[in-house]
Amino acid sequence: MADENQTGFKVTDRRLFNADGTLREDALIEQSTASVAPAELQSAVTPTPAQPAPEAPSTDYFPDEDPNALPEQTMFTEFLMGVASSAFIYLGMVEHPATGRRQIDLGAAKESIDMLKMLREKTKGNLTRGEEKFFDDLLADLRMQFVSIRRQ
Repeated sequence: MADENQTGFKVTDRRLFNADGTLREDALIEQSTASVAPAELQSAVTPTPAQPAPEAPSTDYFPDEDPNALPEQTMFTEFLMGVASSAFIYLGMVEHPATGRRQIDLGAAKESIDMLKMLREKTKGNLTRGEEKFFDDLLADLRMQFVSIRRQ
């Protein structure tokens, strides 16, 4: 404990702005902004209230989207198919891998569909358009199959 003040490293404050939001005079500016004067940089960074926020692009109309295109295959869609496969098995749509027979277990199928419903709610807004469409179509198909088997 003789050399408590010597730590072997130097701390350098690299923050660009002071606590009040003004640009620090000694702040290091990246090479891409090196030719910009600090006053210009400050005005570019500070938002002005007269400028309206940019409008988000509309998600209602996708002119480049082909409605007949196959869904994009991502790790997430593969995961969904893994979870949905148990629902397909318990709805009797696919043979059970252990028994090789088709069986219907509506309770287990409902649990799988509810799990997918919960995942859909938790991932809302975080998926690509293709993943959203795939997920919604998958859930709709499983729900329709469940209802049709339940009515039999």
